[in-house]
Amino acid sequence: MKVTCLGTGTMGSITRGSQSILVDDDILVDVGSGVVKKIEAMQIYTKKLNYLLITHAHADHFVDIPNLLIGRSVRKENKETLKIICGKGIKEKTIKLFELCFADGNKDKYKNFEENYNVKFIELDNEETYEDKEVKITVYDLEHGTCKPMLGFTIEKKGKIIGYATDTTLCKNVKKICEKSNYAFIDATNTVPTRMHMGVEEVEYLAKEYPNTKIYAIHRSDYIHNHIKTIEFPEDGDIINL
Repeated sequence: MKVTCLGTGTMGSITRGSQSILVDDDILVDVGSGVVKKIEAMQIYTKKLNYLLITHAHADHFVDIPNLLIGRSVRKENKETLKIICGKGIKEKTIKLFELCFADGNKDKYKNFEENYNVKFIELDNEETYEDKEVKITVYDLEHGTCKPMLGFTIEKKGKIIGYATDTTLCKNVKKICEKSNYAFIDATNTVPTRMHMGVEEVEYLAKEYPNTKIYAIHRSDYIHNHIKTIEFPEDGDIINL
């Protein structure tokens, strides 16, 4: 397995793109502003995508979904159904975003949205699971102010489990994700925690609490950090072989 770090940044970051990872070539996690151009610049062809995981509907995690789906359609890379794993209401928000950007006043343009773009929305609640012969994905409610749904994930594939928890404070489900995962990609927006985000010191705590889990600090603003030996600090474009 491999993880490609398409972006490792947060809102306001100048040196890093919007947070997004690609697991192998078929699982994309988050598709915020600028992610699609990063994918195209890296010559990653989206016809290999089978799953899109969306944590929440903030712009730096969600707003590029029209560019992703339309690009796949234009290039005829959407012959296989893209399964969109997300929280309740994300399908409705996606269609509203398409209507805002591309409907041109035609209210009926997106009546058959899933069929037109060959996607299937799978909206899950806390600790519900989607599973097929390729992968097992479980969603977890996280805490990010009043933002709902706000999800983290565990992705089980090829006998390994990858955890993903970004845009969150330190809550019980972040700990649960770390406990269950072999590798965990965890919010480290600031050097210290805030009411909306985790800080590096909390990520360091998790690394000590779960020594059998390799932890990567992601969703980082432009702070200068120390290279803590128990944590990895990936950069945009890094490819991590697991």
